[in-house]
Amino acid sequence: MTNSPPLPFPWRSLAVWLAALIAAMMVFNAWQAFADPAAFATRFGLTGAADADPGFVRVYAARALFLGVVTAVLLGLRQFRALGWFAGVAVVMPVADALLVSTAGGSGSIVIRHVIIGVYLVVTAALLLRLAGQQERGA
Repeated sequence: MTNSPPLPFPWRSLAVWLAALIAAMMVFNAWQAFADPAAFATRFGLTGAADADPGFVRVYAARALFLGVVTAVLLGLRQFRALGWFAGVAVVMPVADALLVSTAGGSGSIVIRHVIIGVYLVVTAALLLRLAGQQERGA
């Protein structure tokens, strides 16, 4: 087994930028939810949820912060395969969010936004897994 030098970080890869945007948006969402739970709940599509108990929105914020930090760490460590699977499995969240907002009587545009986020995650996962394969082959 030879010790080949590590490949340069693939800054030109769309997968890297999409993953970085995921990390940034999760941290931004966490900040917004901590700062103003009622406004965040409304933007999320659950009007009145924060008025009833803003603690639930803050629980979302803590989890979003965790997900954003994990994404950033995996990206920084070049763990593209793990990050690809992480993004793929994370599709469960926007699908569940869309169903939750829909059953709570949220607007159709917000439900569609959650579905679009799910599609974004599927595309990002596929690109990250492809990048991981390229990196493993030394391309």
